[in-house]
Amino acid sequence: MSAIVALGGLLVAGCATGPLRYQFFESSGPMTAAPRTAERAVRFAQAVDVTTLESDVRHLASPRLEGRLRGSQGNALARAYVIGRLQGAGLAPLFAASFEQRAYPEGDGAHAVNVGAIYRASDDAAHWVVLVAHYDHLGMIRGNVHPGADDNASAVALLLALGDALGRARPALRRHVVLLFPDAEEPPDIRTERMGSTWFWRHPPFSADTLDFALVLDLVGGRATLELRAAGLGDALFVLGTEADASLRALVAELEPVGGVAPLGLSLATIEAMPYRPGTRFSRSDYHGLREELRRPFLFLTTGRTETYHTPQDTPDSVDYERLGRVTRWVAQLAVHGAETDRELGWRDWRADARSDARVLLRLSEALDRHDGLPWLLRRALAADRQEIARLLASWEQGAVPTPTEYRRLLLASIRVQAALWHPSGWWFALW
Repeated sequence: MSAIVALGGLLVAGCATGPLRYQFFESSGPMTAAPRTAERAVRFAQAVDVTTLESDVRHLASPRLEGRLRGSQGNALARAYVIGRLQGAGLAPLFAASFEQRAYPEGDGAHAVNVGAIYRASDDAAHWVVLVAHYDHLGMIRGNVHPGADDNASAVALLLALGDALGRARPALRRHVVLLFPDAEEPPDIRTERMGSTWFWRHPPFSADTLDFALVLDLVGGRATLELRAAGLGDALFVLGTEADASLRALVAELEPVGGVAPLGLSLATIEAMPYRPGTRFSRSDYHGLREELRRPFLFLTTGRTETYHTPQDTPDSVDYERLGRVTRWVAQLAVHGAETDRELGWRDWRADARSDARVLLRLSEALDRHDGLPWLLRRALAADRQEIARLLASWEQGAVPTPTEYRRLLLASIRVQAALWHPSGWWFALW
C-alpha cells in the first residue's frame, strides 16, 4: 500500500511545477549567538522539576487510556488527568471558571474538548503568550493500542512540568502565560476546522491583538538514532518559524545555552511542502489555525519523527527522558523570556531561509549516509539528493540568490530525507 501511495504521489508530482510563493532571506548568525536572557528566565528554567516527566508520560500513554482517541473514554481520562495536574499546580482555569473549552465546528454536539490554564501577570490588562501541546492520539487501530508516548504525551508532560514550576515559584511576569492542551489534532481532523486548536484560535480567551507569542510543541521526546548521534545531531531541537521575522530568531539567540540542547533553525516549508501543488502547505500541528486565522508570531518546536511515529511501538519506554528533561529546561527559559521580553516580535507569512535550510538538510543527509540498513535504491536516491543540496548551498554561499525553482528542488530532497529518517527501510521513497 505504501508503494502504491508513493507511485501515486510520483505521478501527481509531474503534473504541476509552477513557482513557489516564498520570499527568501538569509538569517544572521547562529541561534546561540547573543545570550542576554532575563535572569528570571534562567532561574526559572533551572528550578523546573523534570522528575515528573516520566510519570506523566507513562500515565498518559498507559494501556488503560487506549491511545486517547478524540471522543473516547481514554481521551476523557487523559483530560481529567491533565486538569487534575493543573489544579494541583495552583493554576487558574482559562475559560472563565472552567479548564475546558468545548468546540462545536459542526454545529450540534461538541466535537472536541480543549483544556487550558493560565498563570496571570500582575496586570490584568497584560498581553499574553501561549504554550500549546495536543493531548489526543490515534486510539485503537485494528485492535492495537497506539499509546502516543512521544506523540504527544511527551509535550503534554513538558507543559505540566512548566505549570508546576509557575505555580511553585510564582514569578512576577509582564505577560499572562497560557498553557493550552488542544483536542482533535490527529487525522482525520488535522488541517481542518474540526481541530480543537482551530476552534481555540477562532475563540481565544483574550483579544487576538494582545497575543504576543505562541510556542507549539509536538514530538519532543524521541530517542535520537545512532546515526544522528554520530553526526553530532543527537541533541538537535528543530526550531521552525524563525524565518517569519528576524525578531523571532533573535529571541531564540538570546537564550543562555542549555547543555544537551542544540537548537537548529528550519523553515516551516521544509516539513510541510507539497511541491507537486505549489502554493499549498501541509501544516504539521496545532499552529495551523493560528497561522491561517490570527497571523500572530509563533514557533514550532520538535525533535522530529522517529521510527515509532504513529505505531503501537510509541510506548513510554521509547521516550528519552534525559533528553526530554533538557528540552524542558530550554523551553522553560524560552517561555519566560518570551513573557518578559521588551522586544517587539513580528511575523510575516510565506518566507524561507534557503541557505540555513540547506545547511541543516545536508547534515541530516550526511547522517543518513552512515545508516547501514538503507535499501540500495533509497541510498542511491539520497546520494543524488545530497549532491543536489551541496550544489545549491555552494551556489548560494557564493552569492547567488535562491530562486523558486531551486528551492523547490531543495524541498523535494527534504521530503525524502525526512521520510528516510522516519522509516529507513522504505525503499519506495526512492521513487519520489
